[in-house]
Amino acid sequence: MSPDRAAVARFLSVLRELGADADLAPVHGDRLCSACVRVLPVRESAITLAMPENRWEVLGSSGPAAARLADAQAAVGEGPGPESNRSGAASRVPDFGSAVARGRWPLLAQWNRLPLTLESICSVPLRLGAIRVGYLDLVGADAVLGDVQAYSDALQIADVITTVLLAAVAPPEHNGGRDLNGLALGPWWEQSVSAREIHQATGMVAVQLDSTAAVAYARLVGHAFTTGVTLGDTAAEVVARRLRFRPDHNPDPEPVPER
Repeated sequence: MSPDRAAVARFLSVLRELGADADLAPVHGDRLCSACVRVLPVRESAITLAMPENRWEVLGSSGPAAARLADAQAAVGEGPGPESNRSGAASRVPDFGSAVARGRWPLLAQWNRLPLTLESICSVPLRLGAIRVGYLDLVGADAVLGDVQAYSDALQIADVITTVLLAAVAPPEHNGGRDLNGLALGPWWEQSVSAREIHQATGMVAVQLDSTAAVAYARLVGHAFTTGVTLGDTAAEVVARRLRFRPDHNPDPEPVPER
């Protein structure tokens, strides 16, 4: 077996191992990220999906720094991840803090919860031809950036993740029975709680503002950006009816008094 295929085989083996434990079901993006950390020489990882209307959705993460990075990139739409998705090539950042300090991503630099102590990041696009699914962030990726085989392994595993995600939304007759080397694909597409709440909150804010979903999402992102609260936590406050947005003539959201 070639070294590239060996990494893929280990990755699929870990996915089967995680999915075999009933306590981990239903399986979702966090498990894909956990498998990346177990197979690749990285500390943390996150997966973010490209959505309609220039939105991003964090599918899962493994590690707090990767989670905060993914949330910030999804909110402001810039960073190594979105950059890799647009270019179609991996974004290799040996010193993330220095890159931000030099003004490479000015909006990202203003995100209050951004972990600027991250040293190295490799963001790999999740794509199949012209289809761009999103990106995989690998955090603490010195070995991936400095070793040809580790970098090749990361690209191969990103291809597998892309296949898993695309197959999970394709009809069974188009993906070989929803199976990849013995791994059932359907459960991997389940949204995280945070992602579901962001969708729900966007709908609620759209009603509050009598606006489109795109405008409502932009207002959610703007509030998260200015307060330094994560997008997921902001959405949770809206869903719990502890935060309500007002129309543009009085644009600041207001907390809802406890009853």
